[in-house]
Amino acid sequence: MATPGVVAEPHVVSQPGRPGGAYHLAAPYLRSTLKLVTGAGLLFLVYMWCQYFWYEGFEKIYGASMARLGLVYTYGAGLDPPVKSLDMYDSFYILFLWVPLGGGALFMILAQRLPNQAKPGWMRRTQALGRRVMQYQLPPHGFWIKQTGGMSVLDILMLVIVLLLNLMWFCVGMKNFNDEHAAMRLAGIRTVEEVWQLRLEWAGLYFGVLLFIDVWLLLLPIPQSSFLQDLSGMDYHQMIRWHRWMGHITMIVTTMHGLLYFIFWGITHQFWTMFTDWSEDSSINYLAGSISWFFGLALWLTSMEWCRRGFWEVYYRFHIVCFFGFMFFAYIHYSGSWIYFSPGLLLWFIDLVLRAGSYPNTTTVANCGVSASEEVVTLQIQASKRARGCPLHDIYLLFPTISRWQWHPFTISHQSPDGVLTVRIKRFGGWTESLLNKLKNREPLPIRASCPQYNAPHRWRQDEVAVVLAGGIASTAVLSVLSDLVARRAQGKATGPHRVFFVWAARHAVEFCVLDLSVAAASMSSDGWLSTSLFYTGKEPLLAANQHEKLDSLEKVSSRGSESGSEPRAGGAAKAKPLTFPRASPFRWNRARRMQPQTTGPWHLAIVTGLVFFGGFVGQALSYTWYGEWQTHYQSLGEALPYNPFFWKQAAVNCIVFCVIGLGFPFLVAVFLPNLYRYWRDTRAGSTGEEQMAAFDGVWDPSSMGCELQGQEVVIPGSEAGIPIASGRPDIVTVLQGAAKETGARHIGVYVAGPEPMSRDAQIATCQLNSTKGGAFFDFHKMAGLL
Repeated sequence: MATPGVVAEPHVVSQPGRPGGAYHLAAPYLRSTLKLVTGAGLLFLVYMWCQYFWYEGFEKIYGASMARLGLVYTYGAGLDPPVKSLDMYDSFYILFLWVPLGGGALFMILAQRLPNQAKPGWMRRTQALGRRVMQYQLPPHGFWIKQTGGMSVLDILMLVIVLLLNLMWFCVGMKNFNDEHAAMRLAGIRTVEEVWQLRLEWAGLYFGVLLFIDVWLLLLPIPQSSFLQDLSGMDYHQMIRWHRWMGHITMIVTTMHGLLYFIFWGITHQFWTMFTDWSEDSSINYLAGSISWFFGLALWLTSMEWCRRGFWEVYYRFHIVCFFGFMFFAYIHYSGSWIYFSPGLLLWFIDLVLRAGSYPNTTTVANCGVSASEEVVTLQIQASKRARGCPLHDIYLLFPTISRWQWHPFTISHQSPDGVLTVRIKRFGGWTESLLNKLKNREPLPIRASCPQYNAPHRWRQDEVAVVLAGGIASTAVLSVLSDLVARRAQGKATGPHRVFFVWAARHAVEFCVLDLSVAAASMSSDGWLSTSLFYTGKEPLLAANQHEKLDSLEKVSSRGSESGSEPRAGGAAKAKPLTFPRASPFRWNRARRMQPQTTGPWHLAIVTGLVFFGGFVGQALSYTWYGEWQTHYQSLGEALPYNPFFWKQAAVNCIVFCVIGLGFPFLVAVFLPNLYRYWRDTRAGSTGEEQMAAFDGVWDPSSMGCELQGQEVVIPGSEAGIPIASGRPDIVTVLQGAAKETGARHIGVYVAGPEPMSRDAQIATCQLNSTKGGAFFDFHKMAGLL
């Protein structure tokens, strides 16, 4: 039966057939080799942390070869000894902390470029077994899931490694104190303070030394473009969970570092003298350290769940300001702080550089829809042809006419072959109220959009069977999964699950209307590949709550509007006036164009990655030439460098120059200049105008505007077939058991997007079923959640 509004495509089952040559045959092995090399590089870092934790230890390991490292300062090369701006210790830290991360990022980009050849059976089985073991959730399931979001074998292993490294470093430090004190006692040297007081000070010192490990690990999970997602198999939500855990550990260690010093100063009657010391009596700036700790405490407090979810704006602003305060004053407190801050910052800089490149570009709404109850807004944004082939999952939107500072993250629920991105927004709070009012008033809506690189593996393409669970409007996070699977099946792609079960529960029945027509058509197909079950959980009877609900399209509500009853018109007409939004762009790129991508492909991402690490090195080396100049001056005079007043200034310069060049150089070379050229080419007189958006653009993808609600069914507009809606809540355990029994699959992917209680129940259900000996393995994935 033909479905109006949906173009029927024949389903072609492609056969694996012969590979296209030795290169294609070797692609899975090459990809695995690159991942193993990258993983080995990171394990090497852990091995290095397990060795001696201070400079003397590295010298014992590497001997005279380490002394040859460093950059000789040009004007101090003739002195004896020659002056080095970056000494052997600085160079060694750059080599063993930066190179594995930068090389790993480039290796993983190269792995993505390899042909997507099917893996051999033994490799698939081995990887599935490894994932089953590492993702096994430890009991008691309910406790761990409620408190930490779950505790898998992988989580335990990583926590044990972190805690053991901290314990080892601290114990070695205290042993060094005992050895040093014993040697002083044998030499007859007496100290002013008592031994227990000195031991207290030493403990405070080595809690600070532990930050070499903890801050380094704290920053690694933050970037959305990080290669660690693909390498570890974890999605961004899991990475952020690890960032929270490391945040707690880091702040506990930092607090112990500060409190023990405060106690030591108090009992030795020198608190105020030491607390206010700005590098007068020591090369360590104690006042800056206290300020850094206070910034960290404010960041820690506002990151708690009660503030993060109840006062989002407070959390967001404090997180940015307090982190920079924490980092900058930590640099001033101890000039070697760059050692543990810089590796994670470099990965984050890649994100910031790419994101900054998309901020100046202005686009607008290509089409929109609002439900009759005004509960759900659907926006369609026309993406540039340059975005084709770039993996898109999340999108950040800023509407300058509503707020010039607030970026809001959403999940792309549908992406058409023509590059039309569909975003669903539920009315909630003042920001969405303002958006709805502007749409109803047909006000022009400039948009600045940013689409981060999606580096997490597409697990749903590799599953034998997939179960998709959705709750409310959060279903948009999994609708993109369903749309991807439906599109790949229509294209005849061999990879992908042979059965998909979709269960969706919503308290407001209108939310079912955001179901894409292509997904709805697949649900009604006779082949039974996609089984869809809808559940209404509202208090009012379904028929009384919603009758003939649908998403009104361009004719009734539009940011630019066309006459009621007319068909949307395609943009780019020869005499159409280009759409301009004054002051919408910080660089005055005010011509509205199709949404530009952050990266134009893997090679662009590789170039940005390489330039970020190169720019960071240049910034580090350039800032330390100041040290080389000072050292050359005083050494030529035969005097010692006044370290105390110098080091905090050197550290401040280092922090600023490293950030400016590490961000500015790759942004200028690989992002700003190419984007400026594209903007000039797209908007100059005589251009084809394909990228520009005209004032009456009406790029419309009806297949993603959604279905209609008629009675107790969700139907495709213009058709009689529908998907029935049941009342009540779905039994998740029964759904999962039914999928396993019906298909006989041994590995079932479970993808969940919904409220926290629903996600928790689904995760507990998978844990319980996975505990059954000999049963199927349910691989849980949380696709959406609250920060």
